[in-house]
Amino acid sequence: MKHIFHHPPMPEKPTMWRSLAELEKSPGFEETLIREFPRGADVYQDSGLSKRDFMKLMGASMALAGVGLAGCRRPESYLVPFNKGVEWGVPGKFLYYATAMPIREGAMPLVVSTVDGRPTKIEGNPLHPFSNGGTDSFTQASVLDLYDPHRSKVITENGAEVGIDVFENFLKTVAASGGPGLAFLTERKNSPTRDRLRVELEAKYPGLIWCEYEPLGDSETAQAVAACFAPGVRLVPKFERADIVLALDSDFVSSSDKGVGFAAGFFPRRNPDQKGAPMNRLYVVENHFSGAGGLADHRYRCKASLIGEFARQLAQKIATTTNNPALAALLGAVPVSKAEFDDRWITECANDLLANLGRSIVTVGSLQPAWVQALVFAINEALGNHGATILGVHTGETPAASISDLATAIKAGTVKTLFILGGNPAYNAPADLGFSKLLQNVPAVVRLGLFEDETSTLSRWQVPAAHYLESWGDVRTYDGIYTAIQPMILPLWNGVSELEILAQLAGRPKPTGPELVQETFTKTYAGDAAKWNALLRTGFQADSALPETPLTFNAAAAAVAAKTATPVSGELELVFLSSSSVDDGRYANNSWLQETPDFETKVTWDNVALVSPATAKRLGIKVNNFTWTDKAADALNGIAGKNLENEETFDIVSDMIEITAGKDSILAAALVAPGTLMIRFPWPLATDAPVFPR
Repeated sequence: MKHIFHHPPMPEKPTMWRSLAELEKSPGFEETLIREFPRGADVYQDSGLSKRDFMKLMGASMALAGVGLAGCRRPESYLVPFNKGVEWGVPGKFLYYATAMPIREGAMPLVVSTVDGRPTKIEGNPLHPFSNGGTDSFTQASVLDLYDPHRSKVITENGAEVGIDVFENFLKTVAASGGPGLAFLTERKNSPTRDRLRVELEAKYPGLIWCEYEPLGDSETAQAVAACFAPGVRLVPKFERADIVLALDSDFVSSSDKGVGFAAGFFPRRNPDQKGAPMNRLYVVENHFSGAGGLADHRYRCKASLIGEFARQLAQKIATTTNNPALAALLGAVPVSKAEFDDRWITECANDLLANLGRSIVTVGSLQPAWVQALVFAINEALGNHGATILGVHTGETPAASISDLATAIKAGTVKTLFILGGNPAYNAPADLGFSKLLQNVPAVVRLGLFEDETSTLSRWQVPAAHYLESWGDVRTYDGIYTAIQPMILPLWNGVSELEILAQLAGRPKPTGPELVQETFTKTYAGDAAKWNALLRTGFQADSALPETPLTFNAAAAAVAAKTATPVSGELELVFLSSSSVDDGRYANNSWLQETPDFETKVTWDNVALVSPATAKRLGIKVNNFTWTDKAADALNGIAGKNLENEETFDIVSDMIEITAGKDSILAAALVAPGTLMIRFPWPLATDAPVFPR
């Protein structure tokens, strides 16, 4: 399975190379070393000017230019002292506050540094038991969104600027009318206060539609968990307890969905010198290089559409040894494919899992179909992982309608007023819904968002949203720990939080502080003033994790769900991935993240189609010589010296490819990437709106 290479000892002064081309001693690279200015420098070779002479002439030109500008002067500015001093502020001293950033399936607990009342730096909360002080790039860069000059700044109705009083009168009108045809489309957020306001709204407006949508959501996971266990159950893997981890199309160390809790549990076990436990072992089966794949002890490439068949063949070997009836029943219901894999790899992986019963975790990506996830749950059941390394907690969440259900209601004409709280569905809703056109059929669309975007142009109302560093709120981490969100600064552009809108629609007075969150905290934890202050100081409520519930696998229900699945056919596979820089597109305006190179490809400020070398050769896509050496690129292209011929080997020059599915086409730069199968798009997700970054 894994070759053991006996590497020579490291020399005291190792030879370092700036690129593969330098190691190869490519003539093109040596030419760039000779020329100080590679592009266009030869234009001035015959001018007789040295660089020093050129700088002298430039300096003289600037001095002469200044003679004609003698009448200009630097604009005067005046320093104005604080009219009211910042609370507890000492000039030159930072103040630190605990808060949290909401994410799709949890929260990122934080400690924010403030200077003179302005948040400037974000770090993880080291006291929080789920994250242990960890953060990710999205969280670190979120402070830039707070100060983004392109944020939505004013409330508009049909494109015209109006005051906050006009919008609040509209909310009163909706509340007084009884809310006929009222619907909400929100982002996923584990907020107890928002859930409480939702209950009040549903009681006040019986026909209300509450829909939650995330382009990279976990709807398939929720469907599988409800069938295999019970509605409202969440599986929480404890990676710190696992000796063996198998990830099937699952980059579980990524933090964009559930936070850094999984990585915080996994990485301490990666130490071979730890005391009391062996170093964990990681198997990864995936279709592209991911963070988990880069860490893997054993990695296997597999199409995303064949992950289910790979899991089925693995499950057969496990069922033969364990004789688990639940797994055997499910194997009789799942679809069978003719795909072939390395049987030795699967056998050794199964033997390793069977040798560590109750001390392993098999995890699967949330975008895999529900039947694949149900099969993985059955594998964990047979391995004795449920209740040992995988715990079940009861969330108590009320199921929400899907965006497809909302689209159906709009087509039926039953939606009269639609509140879109966050997100950008006109940009990333499923293409087959035609959601942009559907929005034009709703009489009143209210859009609450940080930016004016595609959805804003289709809405009657555009309301600037308050940043999470500007508003009060609460959230639960993935394991259920109650975590506070407290503002660091007043809204810079008079932003409105979703809790303010929901409260006014529920008939409550407009909140002016933390009263809504404080009410939730008091009711849930019988909190007094001392407990409230402790919550704000530490950022979370101790011992508030969701209650653990026994996991009883329902093989019959899982088999019924699996029988509706069909095997996937097709030679060429196209997969859309989340971007490591802009996620699903929500951070497209964040220059810090756009400047951050992709973890695998090192691409910045651009989108690419990752193409496997075999697919590139079969389709005639030329290999660039950024990822590959000249010799390797020539070999893959099949013609010596006929790669993309970019002048410097550290520039990316790629073939452009057009991919068409039905009536939709995408034009993209092709980057031939090792470790990839077929074609992968680490792009901001988009469908019926332009897919290119804005």
